[in-house]
Amino acid sequence: MSRKITTIALSLALLAAAGWGLWERSNRITLANAVEAAGQRDFYNMLNYVEQAQVSMGKSLASNSPRQQAVHLTEAWNQAAAAHRSLSQLPMPDVQTVNTRKFLAQCSDYNNYLAQKLARGESLTAQEQEQLVRLSDEMGRIVRELRQTESQVANRSLRWSSFYKTVPAPLQTIASLAVPVQAEADPLDGFVNTERALQTLPTLNYDGPFSDHLEKQHPRGLSGNDVSQAEAEKLALEYCSKASNGNYQLKDTRNSNGRIPTFAMNLADTNRPEAMVNVNVSKQGGKLISLLNYRAVETPTLDADKARERAEAFLKSIGFNNMQPTYSVRSDNNQVITFAAQEGDVTIYPDQVKVKVALDNGEITGWDAAQYYLNNHQRQIPRPQLTPEQARAKVNPGTRIDSIRLALIPLPGGKEKLTYEIKAIMENNSFLIYIDAQTGEEERVLQIIDVPGGQLTM
Repeated sequence: MSRKITTIALSLALLAAAGWGLWERSNRITLANAVEAAGQRDFYNMLNYVEQAQVSMGKSLASNSPRQQAVHLTEAWNQAAAAHRSLSQLPMPDVQTVNTRKFLAQCSDYNNYLAQKLARGESLTAQEQEQLVRLSDEMGRIVRELRQTESQVANRSLRWSSFYKTVPAPLQTIASLAVPVQAEADPLDGFVNTERALQTLPTLNYDGPFSDHLEKQHPRGLSGNDVSQAEAEKLALEYCSKASNGNYQLKDTRNSNGRIPTFAMNLADTNRPEAMVNVNVSKQGGKLISLLNYRAVETPTLDADKARERAEAFLKSIGFNNMQPTYSVRSDNNQVITFAAQEGDVTIYPDQVKVKVALDNGEITGWDAAQYYLNNHQRQIPRPQLTPEQARAKVNPGTRIDSIRLALIPLPGGKEKLTYEIKAIMENNSFLIYIDAQTGEEERVLQIIDVPGGQLTM
């Protein structure tokens, strides 16, 4: 009897020990993943801030307005400082980053110095402009080296947690649980190259477009009476039929009381169970606010031009006329195209929609008209006081003018302004420069960034 009790006790003890071991291992893996996530976050934060700082300095160089130059230099000051903080938190693999940290700190301070000088009403000297060009070029080189580091980490199956050398031994052991045996941490060329190049850097002496503008609390583009839930469900089926040739059935409906109150519905294609579609129809007026088809898009058979034609046909089918494509980018075998309203010869950027077209069969897999219905209203667009030639004269003479057109742009506080949108080229970089069509004041500078399958603006 005693032997039986002993056996049971030992079995329970073994089970308890095994359970404790599994629990301890789970905790260690969780901690290792947290360490890894922190390293990834700091690296990509640094990369993002360095890219933004280079863009902001480029905007300042392309600008011909002291006020706008000060805005972009202030942005670069903050972005370079943020990159410095992210680098300081990174686990570094057997390589010194003294020069890189020093450069980012000096770059931040220098941009701040120039911004304050402009704020006092003083002008930048030719030497200061040259130093700013050199800093911008160096930032661009650092971006390329960081991209090389990103590629190395991915190709070698490295984990950032393997680079922690100064943490206590228990944490190193925990972190090593998540590192493949073959993925030994060694110096990364991108950081090494950056350090070497910055050793020879001379000493320093010594801010489609408008997608994220102010979102108003009440939609200005909706009119008419409220629709019932049954009416909204009928409209949702009609919108889905125009987006594709599927045979849709309603699955469920709920209320959504966001900036634009809607009926949010889920629908399924009876012929394709995987093609679930979420549709939001406004309670006021029954307008299609958003549509998202969750199906996987297969191998593309359409190009960007065909996708644009399909998007334009869909726009017209749901009552959107006089819309002009502004920017387009490819994403996961879909083409996302931004359209803005056109009144006469003026592009109305606040009134914009986005259409996502599947490149395998041309159906509409995404639609977003929230910005359009938040901002669209009857406007009295003023006549420009400047001619296109006079607007051109306001642009930095160091740029080459590629095109010019009238555009209504959003400003902080819900205001709008008529401008000349001037596409300019400077040192193989493309910019959009917005000149007030009434006063000639430079309102904004955006840089056009080429990305796979399209362009973005920053």
